[in-house]
Amino acid sequence: MSEMLIASREIPALINHFGGEVVISYPIYGIRLLEARPEGTGYRISILSNPDEFYAASLRFGEHAMEMPFFSDFEECLLASGVTTYANMEAFREKAKIYRGLKKEISFGLDTNLMYHRFFTTSRALRPDEVILTGIVRQEIEYVLNHKYSARFIAELRESAPEASWYIAEFENRRKKKSRKAAYLAMPEYKTLRDRAILVDEGEKAVHATRENDQMIVEALRRFEEKRFGLPVLLTADGSMADLCDAEGVEYFLFRAPYHPKPRHASPETFFKLVAHLALSFGVVTIGSAVLFGEFGGKGDDPDAFRLTFIGDDHHTECERDIELCRKLSALGIRR
Repeated sequence: MSEMLIASREIPALINHFGGEVVISYPIYGIRLLEARPEGTGYRISILSNPDEFYAASLRFGEHAMEMPFFSDFEECLLASGVTTYANMEAFREKAKIYRGLKKEISFGLDTNLMYHRFFTTSRALRPDEVILTGIVRQEIEYVLNHKYSARFIAELRESAPEASWYIAEFENRRKKKSRKAAYLAMPEYKTLRDRAILVDEGEKAVHATRENDQMIVEALRRFEEKRFGLPVLLTADGSMADLCDAEGVEYFLFRAPYHPKPRHASPETFFKLVAHLALSFGVVTIGSAVLFGEFGGKGDDPDAFRLTFIGDDHHTECERDIELCRKLSALGIRR
């Protein structure tokens, strides 16, 4: 067994090492997630798993099943990387043109779920200076940042899946699923925006009840409209949030989740982002004979740290050499 620490920018060297067809799997369930084949200038991605397969695999973990990945987590990674997009994304782009044609100052408030979907980064549909970030959205992300697995919790997970015990053991005293997604998907998105967006924080405190937090987000946008005499538009993928906007008289756009993903073409950059997001959200994935940990002992707080492990083959020497070569070239500062 051989292992090394890598960054997300080095994932292409890993993928290219295998060449041709690449299958990405979730080893704790023993299921294949997707297949990627080079096609033209990118990759043809085929989804190999389904919701029923995820649900059935989670049942063996009993009371801890909710802590395990579901197909919705997989779909979230597809959205966050840009492999898929909302079913009505083009309708929003057209609606945004209409909004911007109005005489009022237009701004767009992002709901918390769009931070996890990395909407701003992936869609490139908004300017940062027209984005509103409320204090409640920030607090909702921060609230789940540091929930970690106890030794007892990990022992119970290992007992439920003894054949995956080695993978699970890496998560002891590391972030749980919700915390991983908050720390590695939502918070980086928030940090990308916070210095350029419109920050609306009136001192409200987020609570455990999601409905109450949603109410505070909507009310914050309504007060913003009253003070600025502009038109804030809440962007959300949550139907209940849309209902609150209707009740409060706040403009909104409700994104519809994409239908179950079908094979599609993705650019190399998009595919490599997907690999990284899967490793971060799920904690670990396998790529051929390689194991890519997004969560592991000794990781620290760097969302861009991964551990690459090869088990029982001779691929590691060549792959490690390729990655080291990429590092040396990068250190030279050569740009295309």
